[in-house]
Amino acid sequence: MITVVLVDDHSILTSTLKVFLDDQEGINVVGTANDALAAVELIKAKTPNVILLDLSLPKISGIDLIPRIKKASPNSKILILTMYEDKQYMQSSLDAGASGFLVKKAMDYDLIYAIKTVARGEIYIHPSMLENFINADKPSIHNLSREESLWNTLSKREQEVMIGIAQGFTNKEIAERHFLSEKTVATYRSRGMEKLGFSNKSELVDLIFFKLKILKHK
Repeated sequence: MITVVLVDDHSILTSTLKVFLDDQEGINVVGTANDALAAVELIKAKTPNVILLDLSLPKISGIDLIPRIKKASPNSKILILTMYEDKQYMQSSLDAGASGFLVKKAMDYDLIYAIKTVARGEIYIHPSMLENFINADKPSIHNLSREESLWNTLSKREQEVMIGIAQGFTNKEIAERHFLSEKTVATYRSRGMEKLGFSNKSELVDLIFFKLKILKHK
């Protein structure tokens, strides 16, 4: 059973999320909080597996709250749930100690997957954010590794499929996300792995997540 605490200053949202999550097999919401002080006390008492944390809280931001949460419950994983689709917010959250970043418009299916991912001790970044982040601020071509140079030879669609694979999505799930057929996804997957010269998924995960310097937060 994955225990969850919800931290958001919108009580209607936390109430709705609690009902939704409690209906999911293997997930139990053990408390909700609407401000930083209440959140820290609740988390310290409950030590949940996963904390869903909004960035917009009264008096203190969610990012500034992360170190306090980690001190109160070191083993809890923090999943940011926010309306802000901004690369800097994501990077700052991860640097502070969060284990995942999910935009609110991508809830339901993605939220359940994200919770289970961070509960396993893995990093979760919503694909729409990861695609923008991994292709932003590219270094000079002279500073690229062989693998990164090969990554840049992939088409946008091949990159989308590769990112989905690295995040643990099945061909069917990737197909549904990008409105493709499973056969087409399998083709992009095979072609992308061939271009990168990789023989297994672990090599792909290492390339993407080490490039983003995210694995240090596991």
